[in-house]
Amino acid sequence: MVVVGLNSGEINSSAALVVNGIVKNAAQEERFNRQKFTSQFPSSALDFCLQDAGLSFKDCDYVAQAWNPGAAWHKFDGLRSVHRRDRAEYFYSIPDNLFKHADRIPGDWVQMSFSSELPPLYFVKHHLSHAANAFFMSQMEEAAILTCDFRGEFECTTFGMGQGNGFKIFDKQQLPHSLGLLYATFTELLGYKPDNDEWKVMALSAFDVDASKITEKIKTTYRLLENGKLELDESYYKGAHIDTPKLYTQKLVDLLGSREVLPGEELDEWMLCVAKGMQTAAEEIASHYLAHLYEYTRCENLVVGGGFFMNSVFNGKVLERSSFKRFQVPFAPSDAGNSIGAALYVSHVIHGQPRKLPSWSSPYLGSEFDDQAIKEVLVRRHISSRYEKNSARKTAELLARGEVVAAFQGRMEFGDRALGNRSILADPRSPEVKDKINSAIKYRESYRPFAPVVLEDKAQVYFDVPEGFKSHYMEKVRPIRKEFHEKLPAVTHVDGSGRLQTVTKDTNPWLFEVVTEFEKITGVPIILNTSFNVNGEPIVRTPDDAISNFYNSGLENLVLGCYFVDKRRNYSA
Repeated sequence: MVVVGLNSGEINSSAALVVNGIVKNAAQEERFNRQKFTSQFPSSALDFCLQDAGLSFKDCDYVAQAWNPGAAWHKFDGLRSVHRRDRAEYFYSIPDNLFKHADRIPGDWVQMSFSSELPPLYFVKHHLSHAANAFFMSQMEEAAILTCDFRGEFECTTFGMGQGNGFKIFDKQQLPHSLGLLYATFTELLGYKPDNDEWKVMALSAFDVDASKITEKIKTTYRLLENGKLELDESYYKGAHIDTPKLYTQKLVDLLGSREVLPGEELDEWMLCVAKGMQTAAEEIASHYLAHLYEYTRCENLVVGGGFFMNSVFNGKVLERSSFKRFQVPFAPSDAGNSIGAALYVSHVIHGQPRKLPSWSSPYLGSEFDDQAIKEVLVRRHISSRYEKNSARKTAELLARGEVVAAFQGRMEFGDRALGNRSILADPRSPEVKDKINSAIKYRESYRPFAPVVLEDKAQVYFDVPEGFKSHYMEKVRPIRKEFHEKLPAVTHVDGSGRLQTVTKDTNPWLFEVVTEFEKITGVPIILNTSFNVNGEPIVRTPDDAISNFYNSGLENLVLGCYFVDKRRNYSA
């Protein structure tokens, strides 16, 4: 059974291919058209998925789109369905009229067949796609499921339970009472782009300021209900009304000091307090949801999905703030991952494809270029390079000398985080390297933190984590032990925390070897990792992308497969 998954028309469009219940590959369209978070139809990503698997579109049994427009059929739209503008609108107007005569309106998904040239097309609800991605990509036979984001068709939060080959949603929260909306509102109030820059605000929330007064004011703008739900006071939040500019009202502005931040304004204490207060409020709401979910399911396993769970700060606190004992976040919990989720929903839930629990779910699902392909690009672009058979050891040697190295290895990661294959790497012991990467290489805000990559069996030595801790996808922030704050300045955030990526030989052999060799030289089993891109651009996909990014930034070292490029040297001379 071959199922194509699509997240099309939504932010960060993507395509995925699921064969017999297993995710074969997946890619985001932004990596091909170089438009960050593009919502264009993922044509290039789909072509890659099919070609990579040696298939053509006629080999596909089903297509799954991670949004169900049939949700709108709950209310008959006479304006459109009676007075069509052109015959293409029959695709909407005929079903809309017919459902006036039906006993039941479709809820979770809609299936449509157009012709023998196209496989049957399933439109799967947004939050069902999030839930399917969270549960089926986990290593849990059963788990409680929480999804949370700005909005789906109507839902913004769902509570469910997964077992074996399926799952059930037993409760949900609809707009306007959305935690994702709350987070986006304060993102915009602070001068950032909502539904895009929330993680910048999360980084600001770590600063040591007294935000108690602002936090209490923010908490007056919502109520936590006894039924486990959230109620936003709409006199402060108007984001559910899509015909109005700004997500917030003047009343919210007045409550917090009559100030709205313009993009690019210099950081000050008020902005830090608002960020900290909002993060505190968001964690209170999310913990409230978790308590409701646990009370209903009494299951000790938890999986989560939706854009809110890109919040690695809260992810690192989930087990401390809830009764759950085990917790997993997929590598792409945001909308990009819904191409995977929709395809898995069609495969497992609708068509009963047996589920196979993997030992782990690899995020390395994208484009790959071998050394021969890399060499051809280097020759074509007349770039001097040096071949090193053991590229991992050579990379570690460069890092130990204080060099910053851009790495292009193996299959491209899927999701919004680079996990070693399209990464910029550095020595975490260097006090200068953080500012150098932010200012001269990434061209981004100076306060933005970088992730420590640590050998998984050494994580407990350097970080406040339980035995057996895993964070393969850089999805959890945890405290760095105090005795290492000054020894690891490049990866220690202002509050003494770090967004961990734990690595093993199985999860990423090349990155594991780099960190292992770095430990042999320095005694430290940790390196710095950040995505291989500059501010505002997608992560690089091809050798050409990597070379262009390299020469358009302050980077000096690049390793593509086994080929090393140094701007300061001409290896062919």
